[in-house]
Amino acid sequence: MTTSTQESWGFLHPECHGQNALLFFSWDLAKTIEQQFQLHAGSPLPVQLQEAQKAVDRLLKQYVQIQANPTAFEGQNITLHLEENEEAPGEAVLALETSPHLESLILQVQADERARSTLN
Repeated sequence: MTTSTQESWGFLHPECHGQNALLFFSWDLAKTIEQQFQLHAGSPLPVQLQEAQKAVDRLLKQYVQIQANPTAFEGQNITLHLEENEEAPGEAVLALETSPHLESLILQVQADERARSTLN
């Protein structure tokens, strides 16, 4: 898989299909969440979370619409919520609850990518 700095979003990349789509999605997911929290930094935390959730939902729909990997994305969901930080009581951390099918596919493709980069 080749990447170019011209493609700012994975779903716009010409190689965003099949297994590659799962890697692009994980990158886009992180970028989406980060952008939303930055865009809404002045808003209360519940608003930031709500806006990030809407953006994650749009991203998932985008991957379904472009048919990047239909068996991976169709009917799947990701829910954002806040959990207490065990290392710093009183502080919240963002948690993602991903549907089991999508989560297992993303974890597998990330493990494959790490193994491939270790060999190179």
